[in-house]
Amino acid sequence: MCRLFALRSDQPVTAEFWLLDAPYSLLNQSHFNADGTGFGWIDETGSARIRKRPVAAYESEAFARAAATLRSSSMIAHIRLSSGAVHSDENTHPFLQDGIITAHNGVLEVTDEMRRRVAELGTADHVHGTTDSEWMAALITGEVAVHDGDLHAGVVAALRWISAHVPVYSVNILVMNRDELIAVRLPATNELWVLERSATDEHPREAFEQSSDSLRARSEDLRGVRSVVIASEPMDDDPAWRLMGSGELVRLDAEGVLTSEHPFGPLAQALSIDDLGLSAAASQAHAAQERAQTERRHHLAEGHEGHEGHASHEGHEGHAGHAGPTGPDGNAAR
Repeated sequence: MCRLFALRSDQPVTAEFWLLDAPYSLLNQSHFNADGTGFGWIDETGSARIRKRPVAAYESEAFARAAATLRSSSMIAHIRLSSGAVHSDENTHPFLQDGIITAHNGVLEVTDEMRRRVAELGTADHVHGTTDSEWMAALITGEVAVHDGDLHAGVVAALRWISAHVPVYSVNILVMNRDELIAVRLPATNELWVLERSATDEHPREAFEQSSDSLRARSEDLRGVRSVVIASEPMDDDPAWRLMGSGELVRLDAEGVLTSEHPFGPLAQALSIDDLGLSAAASQAHAAQERAQTERRHHLAEGHEGHEGHASHEGHEGHAGHAGPTGPDGNAAR
């Protein structure tokens, strides 16, 4: 399945640690997701920008260069595992439409009713490829416009419409503009995790360092930076990673305040993996990747147990990083 990553911080930083150096970096994950890679970010002028190519991140010098040099306080990265759509720039995430950047992991069916709805909203001309994800992005873009540019209201309206009218396997998404970052896990089919790292003048963060059995990684760039990371899986062994709930929407506003809500009801037409075509099903159930994720969750659970025991013994609250800024085949494949 595709992998999502977002970073929001209180000052411009690179995501080199998370993208290249962390024990479970996006570069490592790209060995399972080799059909495309892309970045979306807000630049120093407040403009939304994207850079993407239909190549594997681990084979791309451009990915490594961008990961090491791109500085922003708000960015998204995506690595793609296609469910049948051709490998092309148009089908590679993220998508940039009217200043809104969207990336998706999952499968939904693009029906004629959904196409008509996007056309009614006036955003069908944003769709240049053949993915369900781009149609969903166009629906979100249209709903944001209808809601006077309110990103949160537009995302909620779009996903409520999808929940009521469209067969859905998973619509885990990241949506960002110059002011906000929104993440949604809908439903619990695919995982989406949140990590908050606090830093204040009174309690600055040390240089960020993580290790695994095979590597040790250190990031001076993240010293003293308050940040939130959202990812398809925990990217290191920090026990502060939190799995988002089914139907949860996490929002980071312009001030960096994080809020959580559950604005979506049950899916009217929930798909199981058995309902998907062969290509779509394969993209959502990579056996080797699932084994790697299971092992990671096991290590994370062990870290939680050790973390809680240490906190109880020492008589203080846990980890310093836990507080922070408060279609099926033949239709539209990914």
